[in-house]
Amino acid sequence: MKVLVTGGAGFIGHTISKKYIEKGYKVTILDNLSTGKKENIPNGADFILGDICDSKIIKKLGSFDLLSHHAAQTSVTFSVKNPLIDAKNNIFGTISLLENMKGKINQVIFASTGGAIYGNIKKKATEKHKKNPESPYALNKMTGEKIVTMWAKQNKAKATILRYSNVYGLGQDPHGESGVIAIWMKNILEKKPCVIYGDGNSIRDYVYVEDVAKANLLSIDKEGIFNIGTSVGTSTNELFEMLRPGEKAIYKKARKGEVKRSVLDASKAKKIFSWESKTRIQDGIRLTFSKETKRRKNNNE
Repeated sequence: MKVLVTGGAGFIGHTISKKYIEKGYKVTILDNLSTGKKENIPNGADFILGDICDSKIIKKLGSFDLLSHHAAQTSVTFSVKNPLIDAKNNIFGTISLLENMKGKINQVIFASTGGAIYGNIKKKATEKHKKNPESPYALNKMTGEKIVTMWAKQNKAKATILRYSNVYGLGQDPHGESGVIAIWMKNILEKKPCVIYGDGNSIRDYVYVEDVAKANLLSIDKEGIFNIGTSVGTSTNELFEMLRPGEKAIYKKARKGEVKRSVLDASKAKKIFSWESKTRIQDGIRLTFSKETKRRKNNNE
């Protein structure tokens, strides 16, 4: 199987690319390295430096059995401050990519957001839950879903939408505004204070990146919209306690666009392609922290 992974030098994209390669698939990665890193390109993958908005590059890529579309602007807070940039990446970039791949792909797996698209939710959200985006990022991802689904129908391809909850794990960028676990781990290892925005009672569904990569494998040839999460909510205060038991964080004003509660019901993915999250948040954090500590130690030797 030939697979094109956009954003394959990024946190989630490179983890998925490795899983595809392990499965024996021929993987091509397209990434502009705006946030991705060249060292994230896995051995065995072909790499093309380029942007999804660059028609000349896209038209030269050839044909693929699967397009795994993970290139995106992923920060909620950045999208609030820079809505035009977010739209350029997450709407116009997706249209450009698909229009230049007409007749060249059989299936599109689109990385969407379950952590933002539903807005504040009192119970676990199924895929049928009303969408209530509260940030440009969430709105543009919702639009991206519609674009991919419509395009696939018009071009006789399969469309698979994966709505991720809050993904974490080794390799997440700690320098941006998203990925609180990565940011806190960096601060802890560098003996810097950790910041909580708001009162710390916001609840998220944190899913381990290796479990997300497994969902991408299992959803090949499956069509539809699927939540990818643990169905378990963890507050920001609880998360901090796991990382720094007995210590105190610095509290600052809540950021615009962030939802208070988001937990996903992922039972549809389990029913349709036998996927479920295998990693408890406590185990995933411990494993990620251990690997990050080891990585830093090796880099300093």
